[in-house]
Amino acid sequence: MTIVALEEIKLPPGQRLLGLDLGEKTIGLALSDRLLSVASPYKTLKRGKFTADAPLLDHIISVEGVGGLVVGLPLNMDG
Repeated sequence: MTIVALEEIKLPPGQRLLGLDLGEKTIGLALSDRLLSVASPYKTLKRGKFTADAPLLDHIISVEGVGGLVVGLPLNMDG
């Protein structure tokens, strides 16, 4: 697992981060502001085949000006 500080992420000015919480049945999305100071819930997608999910994620990335993805590490509640 790679953990980097926010300062180490090199994004073009004004680009945002999109967080993905990959569940078995859904994908939760959170979108940062353009200053990368806070993320807010964005959408929950019903999970399907990757070939169907990828174009939708690509559309969100291009429309919202996303420059990087943050993927959650799936853990059980007990860690």
